[in-house]
Amino acid sequence: MNTRRLFVVLFAIALFAMAVRETLDPDMWWHLRTGEYIVQQGIPRLDVFSFTVPDHAWTTHEWLAQVFMWGVYQVGGLPGLIVVFAGLTALSYWLVYRVCAGRPFLAAFMALLAAVTSAIVWGARPQIFNILFTAVFLYIIERYRQGTLRQRWLWLLPLFTILWANFHSGYLLGVVLLGTYAVGDAATDYWKRRAFHLNRQAVAVNLGVMTAVSFFAAALNLNGPELWIYPFLTLGSGAMQAYIQEWHSPDFHLTYFWPFALMLLLGMLAFVFSQEKPTVTDLLLFVGTGAAGLVSARNIPLFAVVTLPILCRHLLSSLRGSRFYPMLSGEAPDVMPARPLQIVHWGIVGLALLTAVAWSAYKVAANEAAIVARYPVAAVDFLEQSGLTQQRGYNSYNWGGYLIWRDVPVFVDGRADVYGDDFLFYYRQTFDALPTWREPLDAYAVDYIIMETGSSLTALLAASGEWQVVYGDKLAQIFVRRDK
Repeated sequence: MNTRRLFVVLFAIALFAMAVRETLDPDMWWHLRTGEYIVQQGIPRLDVFSFTVPDHAWTTHEWLAQVFMWGVYQVGGLPGLIVVFAGLTALSYWLVYRVCAGRPFLAAFMALLAAVTSAIVWGARPQIFNILFTAVFLYIIERYRQGTLRQRWLWLLPLFTILWANFHSGYLLGVVLLGTYAVGDAATDYWKRRAFHLNRQAVAVNLGVMTAVSFFAAALNLNGPELWIYPFLTLGSGAMQAYIQEWHSPDFHLTYFWPFALMLLLGMLAFVFSQEKPTVTDLLLFVGTGAAGLVSARNIPLFAVVTLPILCRHLLSSLRGSRFYPMLSGEAPDVMPARPLQIVHWGIVGLALLTAVAWSAYKVAANEAAIVARYPVAAVDFLEQSGLTQQRGYNSYNWGGYLIWRDVPVFVDGRADVYGDDFLFYYRQTFDALPTWREPLDAYAVDYIIMETGSSLTALLAASGEWQVVYGDKLAQIFVRRDK
């Protein structure tokens, strides 16, 4: 094993180890329970988990992802979800790495930066399939444009779109990505009139055809053409934009957004110093996804994945002629080392694998404690023991998914699209302790409230004299009406 191969193996191991995360996503719980419901009873068309909006339509756009998650859970429990989703995440960045210039060294370091940038959304959640399918689309499109895949491979994209549309409504990312490449390549061909491995005109036309075919193929899902409209309804939700943190713009005072800022800066510097001018496609993808990431942190992984090949290409071009170029471009020869050194290399690989396994085992072992620290496990135990689960409760939005997992009917949970903006604003009257805070509780005949300890609402309830604390710990408090 030479040095270059050793580096690639260590890079792959590092990707997997980085992606091993505890199962702490608040929506994971209701995704699992939905997967179980679909397997046992079929696709739900109306809400089945809350007592507040049972008549609201439910577009289960993630149904296949939920069935997949439930299947993994049935086989391997929460540890299985940790490992499987770490593998899917690592595969995504590996695919994009494979179409980047400057392999293995420059591409690997940039892929690790892209992975760190995207890590804010990692976990056992359907959104990981958006990253994976985006990577698959990029892999096929880039290799086709580079001339290493023939045109017939493009027909895989509509097929993947059908699959994607049943895993997540984010399928539109693939269609937009295809369309951007088609428009960008057509514009580049029109303005510059130069060849790029393949005839740009033919490439643009073929990608344009795949854009249209993929868009119509997306209708082949259990929700039909309705899924064409659904993503726009989500993007237009004022309540989701206002109250869900992922939909907020990144706060660069927080360190976990700094890798995103670094990628933006590197991209701009690469465009300035690159010895080849950025194409229209490069600019459309970089500016478009960068703007999306600045508007909503949820879009940052899209930027990181889509712009990775662009950044690698232009960073490498910026270094052309320098002493670093031969190594970073992969052109420098890498001779097979002597046998003793090869043995050392294999020893390093073995040590890296053991470290990754130990790290994964540690994360799995610490998962239960992490859940207890994040979710009201003991408080829900009390609800069950006291019989309150048979009554109507008002709950924290962040804990709704966990309550569904524990078979507790909820007031609200993370399915903001099911509840709708009007209901969510109504829910917030109580949560924000507004003067009208009693209205939602009375309208829905709420018997108990489970809420974060130290919140403004718990302080108001304690001072009101109308509610009494029946359970409390450092994480959660439970209140019941005094007349109950």
